Amino acid sequence: MLFAISPELMLAQLVGFISMFVGWWASAQKQQRAFMSGNMAASTLTAVHFAMMGSPLGMANQLLNLLRFTAGQNSWCKQASRAHVFALLFSAVAIAQGLFFAVHWAEWCAVASGVIMSFSLLYLTGNQLKIAFVITNALNLCLSYYLMSWSGLIYQIVTIGILSYGLLQSVRERVETGELGEFVVDSQVKVKT
Repeated sequence: MLFAISPELMLAQLVGFISMFVGWWASAQKQQRAFMSGNMAASTLTAVHFAMMGSPLGMANQLLNLLRFTAGQNSWCKQASRAHVFALLFSAVAIAQGLFFAVHWAEWCAVASGVIMSFSLLYLTGNQLKIAFVITNALNLCLSYYLMSWSGLIYQIVTIGILSYGLLQSVRERVETGELGEFVVDSQVKVKT
């Protein structure tokens, strides 16, 4: 046998694959509410996956993601002065997680992803939020590679593809309707909820 896989590792990978499918479903959603809710569920499952894979930082980062997604859906949290406080608080927690748990440069990529998401979920919507997700998934891909998380590797690569395809479709639609300038300059593009 080339390598042995323990039952615990198989269960961790199974949880990872389930979270992967939930995340893909969320990434394919056009409605902001479904996009955010699906990502909340995926974050919860991914936190369990990372805990089982032995990454306290990955687990803590995903639990923080759950809080970020919750705040990102809450209009009270997104009000100007509160959004600043929440974004800075979430960023500080992500950096503190890195200081306590990060032992490899790939884990610092996850910390950087967390800082970006701390601001993105509170200030961006629609396509701009999806662009931020492409960037953060690329950063999280580094952690998945370091951990050799099969589901993480597949998830990040496919999610980047799903999000990129959706963004290209949006650009195509905007070109056809003559609204491309709005896509580039308007950071408050509204998504039907």
